[in-house]
Amino acid sequence: MGGAGIVLALLLAAAPASVAAQPAATSAGQCTTSLIGTPLTLPKFSEATQKRLDQDIEIARAALRIAPDREDSHIWLGRRLDYAGRICDAVDAFSDGLKTFPNSYKLYRFRARDLTRARQFDAALADYSKALELMGDTPDSFEPDGLPNPIGLTISTYRGNIVYYYAQTSFATGDYQSVVDGMAKSLALAADFARDDMRVPTAYWTYIAYRKMGEHAKARAAIDAIEPGLKLIENDIYYQAVQIMQGRLKPADVGATKDSTIKFAIAMERRFASDEAGAKALLAEIIAENAQGHWPSEAELAAPDRLPRR
Repeated sequence: MGGAGIVLALLLAAAPASVAAQPAATSAGQCTTSLIGTPLTLPKFSEATQKRLDQDIEIARAALRIAPDREDSHIWLGRRLDYAGRICDAVDAFSDGLKTFPNSYKLYRFRARDLTRARQFDAALADYSKALELMGDTPDSFEPDGLPNPIGLTISTYRGNIVYYYAQTSFATGDYQSVVDGMAKSLALAADFARDDMRVPTAYWTYIAYRKMGEHAKARAAIDAIEPGLKLIENDIYYQAVQIMQGRLKPADVGATKDSTIKFAIAMERRFASDEAGAKALLAEIIAENAQGHWPSEAELAAPDRLPRR
């Protein structure tokens, strides 16, 4: 069995002063230019938000100095850097943590997410696979939210996130079957109270993956399974995007939204309708509107016909 087959089998088994205006280029990934060569910068937050983010990073650094032998000290420094938009710095923080905790599935899970954001897709997939391997039959647990939803209820688990984000990252490499299989597995892993919330993003990515494979009937079945009137905890944006894919909402119904998830759905619908000029224009707009770009849009512009490497 090849590397991709092994991964699929695993998936189916189970602060310093204020942040500078430009992120540093590091070996951790591609954080200064997008996949289409446009410049990337750090997000611009309000003064109050930036102050809080910087303070959170300083607190995390202090906690790491005090307790370097605690796995959480390394995890939270990386996560705080991530929230501030310092993606490559976050990758480096998680890598440092793995020097002390080489068998930490949590550190691999979090580093993988930032490797994806740093456009290191193969490395991210390898980290997710390693995280799942290290987790083994460890009982699953809810993953603490650093940015809680409006009701403060954590809905995702470590295993569920590892499988979900592996599947999502597979979109970047053109491995659409792994997107479909992984989304189904992550939905099966969802807690009962969070199942509707997970049905929406998994349907979103499953639909896009099937459309990319030319499996249009399967794509339609996946997206039409999401009924109107769902009461969700945190995935309302994905729900709007799904309704656009279903045709229940028109792009005009969401107005001049700047939300990348919704706009990406609209762009992909344009592509699937053979409106290439419209699709490319909107994908480029999504990237330009985000200080750190938007890797799914970048992948679609840089290599729309990409196929998985075997």
